[in-house]
Amino acid sequence: MKKSDTDGYFKSEMCHCLACGSEEIRAWLVKSKGSMQFNLWKCNDCYTGFMNPQPKREYLDAIYHKSGHGLIEPISSEEVIRLETEYPNATVDGERLVGKAKSFLAGKNDLKALDIGSGFGFFSKAAALAGFEVMAVNPGKWENEVFEKINGFSPLPYFFDEVDFKKEKFDLIILSQVLEHIEEPLAFLQKIKSLLSPSGIIAIAVPNVDSILVKLLKAKDNGCLWVPEHLTYFSAKGLATLLSRAGFAVKSHMYISRIPYNALSRRLNLAGAPRRIMNGLVKNLQKPPLQLMNWLGLGLTHNIWGQVAT
Repeated sequence: MKKSDTDGYFKSEMCHCLACGSEEIRAWLVKSKGSMQFNLWKCNDCYTGFMNPQPKREYLDAIYHKSGHGLIEPISSEEVIRLETEYPNATVDGERLVGKAKSFLAGKNDLKALDIGSGFGFFSKAAALAGFEVMAVNPGKWENEVFEKINGFSPLPYFFDEVDFKKEKFDLIILSQVLEHIEEPLAFLQKIKSLLSPSGIIAIAVPNVDSILVKLLKAKDNGCLWVPEHLTYFSAKGLATLLSRAGFAVKSHMYISRIPYNALSRRLNLAGAPRRIMNGLVKNLQKPPLQLMNWLGLGLTHNIWGQVAT
């Protein structure tokens, strides 16, 4: 695609960091996807990265109305459950995000949770199993079909900013792999704060811009630096600063790293006992180096819990 073909694709260039608001920003990386180029900038104060300029909303909406998982065609609930059973990923993350959030809500009854960008529904399922009454919002029609099979109810099939929640209040709002997709994360979090009950909790999972993979691969990284879908690439400092600006007190933060331990057996076309043995071997061998990466702040993902500041 020639430059002239992309003139209407992008918004105007930004002059401040989306996380901390600093104007001390600089060009960082140029990332290509097909014939298009995306300019990534970085903040000199909080080290958060962001796409600059961003694509216009209409182009992003066209992607998310189908899927937030990068699907190019529908997937069956049976296939999603099969994959999750062999390699528990969202289930484990959901139990951790929800479980720790609930520990900050000790003593409260009749708990309500809102799962924004609910994907296939494993986080909503974790919240329901933890005793929350759950509402979910997700525009992706392919994901919502799977969600309904897993949870027995459907998400509201809209973008978050299209929903009128009236006077509804929630004790927990889940944002798993969502905040990096948001055009204006500060305004987004401020709206979320208005929907939380007093001392309510927000539970967030986002990729780590300081991960070992980003440092090694730079613009070739497609996990954190996934274009055009990911708009902001959070550092720990930037994420904490953003939450503080939005009116939250950070309750806990941790790095999470996990590599699909069934990837090698799948590549080798193993089946049956050999596949199970290989999966178990890779699962256990990856733990020490990944724990070290987390300790060094080089983990793949941030998990952070914020509480409405009083």
